[in-house]
Amino acid sequence: MSKQILWKDAWQAIPRSFGRFIAISLLMLLGTFAFIGLKITGPDMRQTALDFFKQNNLADVTVTSTYGLDQTDQQTIKGQAGVRQVTFGYYQDAAINHSQTSIRVYSNTKQISKYQLVSGKRPTKANEIALSTSLQGKYKLGQTINLGHTTELKNQKFKVVGFVKSSEYVSRTDYGQTNVGTGQLSGIAVTTKNAFNATNYNIARVTYRATKRMNAYSDRYNEYTDDKKTQLQTALNKLRAPKYQNYQSQITTAQNQVTQLEQAASANPALQTQLSQAQAQLTSTENNLKNLGYPSYTVSTRSSFPGYSVYRSNSRRVDVLANVFPVFLFIIAALVSLTTMMRFVEEERITIGTFSALGYSHRDISLKFILYSIMSSGIGVLLGAIGGFTILPQIIFKAYAASSTISGLQLHFSWTYLLIVIAVALCSTTLAALYALRKDYQEHPASLLLPKPPKAGSKILLERFTPLWRHLSFNYKVTFRNLFRYKSRALMTIFGVAGCVGLLVMGIGIRDSLSGIISKQYETIIKYDLIVAQKAAPTETESQSYQKLLNSDKVRRHQAIYTQQFNKIAGSDQSTQTITMIVPANQKHFNKFVNLLSPSGQELSLPKNGVILTQKMADLLKAKKGSQVSLKDANGQSHHFKVMGIAQMYMGHYLFMSRSAYEQSFKTNYQTNAQLVTLKHNSSKQVKKVAQSFIRTGAVTTTSLNLENQQLIANVINGLNTVIVVLIAIATILAMVVLYNLTNINVSERIRGLSTIKVLGFFDREVTMYIYRETIILTTLGILFGYLFGYGLHAFIMINLPPDNAMFDDSMYPLNFLISTIIPCLITLGLAFIMHRKIRDVDMLEALKSVD
Repeated sequence: MSKQILWKDAWQAIPRSFGRFIAISLLMLLGTFAFIGLKITGPDMRQTALDFFKQNNLADVTVTSTYGLDQTDQQTIKGQAGVRQVTFGYYQDAAINHSQTSIRVYSNTKQISKYQLVSGKRPTKANEIALSTSLQGKYKLGQTINLGHTTELKNQKFKVVGFVKSSEYVSRTDYGQTNVGTGQLSGIAVTTKNAFNATNYNIARVTYRATKRMNAYSDRYNEYTDDKKTQLQTALNKLRAPKYQNYQSQITTAQNQVTQLEQAASANPALQTQLSQAQAQLTSTENNLKNLGYPSYTVSTRSSFPGYSVYRSNSRRVDVLANVFPVFLFIIAALVSLTTMMRFVEEERITIGTFSALGYSHRDISLKFILYSIMSSGIGVLLGAIGGFTILPQIIFKAYAASSTISGLQLHFSWTYLLIVIAVALCSTTLAALYALRKDYQEHPASLLLPKPPKAGSKILLERFTPLWRHLSFNYKVTFRNLFRYKSRALMTIFGVAGCVGLLVMGIGIRDSLSGIISKQYETIIKYDLIVAQKAAPTETESQSYQKLLNSDKVRRHQAIYTQQFNKIAGSDQSTQTITMIVPANQKHFNKFVNLLSPSGQELSLPKNGVILTQKMADLLKAKKGSQVSLKDANGQSHHFKVMGIAQMYMGHYLFMSRSAYEQSFKTNYQTNAQLVTLKHNSSKQVKKVAQSFIRTGAVTTTSLNLENQQLIANVINGLNTVIVVLIAIATILAMVVLYNLTNINVSERIRGLSTIKVLGFFDREVTMYIYRETIILTTLGILFGYLFGYGLHAFIMINLPPDNAMFDDSMYPLNFLISTIIPCLITLGLAFIMHRKIRDVDMLEALKSVD
């Protein structure tokens, strides 16, 4: 039998119901775009970074020491088991042109942690330098810069010959702390080894044979490098005592030399100048030793590199959203598409009967619906996949790349994700149509040639409440009867609207949770502007300058503290977390600098024994009041603390102790080593200016500015905000398509009924409201259920989305629900005008014709 008519009808079905065709395509496009885009972005970001690290042979471990790395240190590092490569180098912190811009100048390395040239050339002479790309706007190629505060560089004047990116510095804004400029590094630089005059190396970079075959973002890699770090730290710690004794011996020798010169100078005045020089050198050496303290080694894995963990956390935050948002969005899109296709089959009932009567097989008749469903869903999947694999990853990466040195996102293709969306699309369109056809095929062709009889009317539950039912108008009685009569359509509308509203509530809720972090962290909890770390043994002149600045009119108040950093391997990716311990000298006024609040908002005071641990770290360690926690210091020594309270903190990990608790825990006398400083004017410019003034006193080693921490939080927020804006836009478009499609189905199903009441004399507006009252009621119910759905999604996201060193505000604000209500209401209102025109233009006589 010829199938020409069959194929002609199949192709004509598309323009006949073009609105339905476009709706299915859009639903599949949105679902595919969000699902593939969010699922592939995280892996794309990580693979881009891994290739960047591999290309530049990023070190697995770095080693620095306060005393430098001598021959014994070098042999110890080289002799560690499993070492593949080791390189040693120099670095020196310096201020450019006596400004607030401070940099860390490294000697060039050609093997490990290589520098990627962005523009210009690499330095080849001792007076040439290449700056990091973060300084590219301030300085130009060929410019000569002066480096101040340098003791280990042969030259002070350098010619800028290039700009580079370092694989050890992934962040554009976080370069670490220093003892020059404002106390915060603005970038890094590279010059030749010949430019340095140091006797001992400053830094060692190590790679291992086993890590060459590992994924650097895997738990296996983290466990291996952490184990190697512990082994190396233990081996180097054994060298601390001999190294200290060696320096002590040098001082003793110098002291003996001074004594001998004093005796000789008493007899020979000509030696007085030599004696003065020897005494000055001895004093300088003794002060230097006091400031350096006992020898220490810092062994760092990649997790400690600036920006490394942040970039990884950013990619994994996208993974969290990918496991929630697109899944629910796709479910909504699939169910609405399923309903649409099943309705399409019902509309084609008479055509199906006609072809059956003409002798076409069930398989032949099915081709029309297979073609329609595959084309409509296929176009959506194709366009959605193209956008998901290319456009959305670029949008998200661009948001995060603004704070990262990693560029050039590598796009990858995944058959797994594509096959998943194809399977969902086929199930929700093609299989749905075939399932509906199966019911029609069971009927006789003669029955199919007649319209499907309407459902029999029955008494609804509301009618049993007689007083209420009697007070309802005729229009509302009809509305409620129709709602109960077509339960599946009503439930689908409620579910569709609830899903869209839920996604809006979640997305806007995440934005709300992010927006309040900075104010809560740096207005409610942390009230100081900077931490000033003091030298162990400043000169009298340095101490006087320092105290004068502390008591100047620039400072509102200050509080002496002891601070120390600990670390702990914790979190979902088992990375090294840094915990800052703060012990105030005066507990009475400490709340003017740090407001300790319990998770419920109650004020906390420092206990006489034990510690107060911040909430995020307590969550990572599953610690509660009364728990014991173990943390390691910079030298790998373990310290145990009893948790006596848990305090709010939205960024970073902190541990607070009273003076008495510190002395009990560490078995040593309490001494301050830093100041919490609150300024009278805390603008960005003023904070940096005062920080530079503290550094210039010579009594300060580093400063820690809250401005830098705020910038880190802002970078995280900006990246997530971009993602959330995209998700909100997708949810809004989905709501438009869902409401249009379901409303259109509702009108199409009841076109004969609408024509009937128009013939009876109803005005166009009354006819529209006759059916649109149901849409309004169902939309309202969908919005209410959407609140609950969105609230649950938001709570889940707030637990899983924040990085391991941060906590988000889980509050839900009324404006969120207001916006999430206004959007579907405006869509519903807009669709009301569209449907009003459609109903107004209905040909009543054509719709009421009987079927022969």
